[in-house]
Amino acid sequence: MHGLSGFTEQEVERSFRAAFKHEKVEHPNYGKEAGMDPTRWWSNVIRSTFSAISPPPAAVPQSLIVSLLQQFSSQKGYRLFDDVLPFFQELNRWRTQPGPASASGIDPMWLQVGVISNSDDRVSAILASLGINVNERTCAPSAPMKPKGPFDIDWVTLSYDAGAEKPNRSIFDAAEKTSAMASDRDTLFCHVGDNLSEDYHGALGAGWETFLLDRDDQHKDDVPGARRITSLGSLLQRLVEESK
Repeated sequence: MHGLSGFTEQEVERSFRAAFKHEKVEHPNYGKEAGMDPTRWWSNVIRSTFSAISPPPAAVPQSLIVSLLQQFSSQKGYRLFDDVLPFFQELNRWRTQPGPASASGIDPMWLQVGVISNSDDRVSAILASLGINVNERTCAPSAPMKPKGPFDIDWVTLSYDAGAEKPNRSIFDAAEKTSAMASDRDTLFCHVGDNLSEDYHGALGAGWETFLLDRDDQHKDDVPGARRITSLGSLLQRLVEESK
């Protein structure tokens, strides 16, 4: 790997977790308050990861850092779950065709989809590279105000901009403000996520409706059945049922 050797994938993973944790303590929020940008912050993590497991006197090549930064800033470093694109396809059908949503009292034309992520400012570009149509509206003060869609994702709220991570209520409050810029209607907020603490309990603590996306079926005893789904494919029908 760019001239480095002598370690296993498991050692890289353990070293990465330690380096990430250290950098997060030393420079919270991807270094934003310290005047760092995410590129420099992640460069520190990568350098620390491989320095800790590479036999001396090996130096971490800049080419490795650049390569990994590029990989994890695009679709090359990620894959979508199989239920994601079909969910957006069905959602777009909701928005353009009368059906169960309208009959239930949900106005699909005013249904917003947002992303709340404990992450830096690469998120929108990564999602777009994966084939998702993302509006660039965020909670950042300088964020562009784009016209209405159609978009798969109408707005993005990042911990990098909000200055707080899930499950902190502040990031959910920031998401509400971001949503308000996209709509002049009273809004019912419903959060869907796969992390029990950050997503499910974080949203509950912020006063939101919430579903736990339990794809691996691990939390039957942790969440009421009506608040647990195993695929995004069942979400829209659940929303219809909830609204009746």
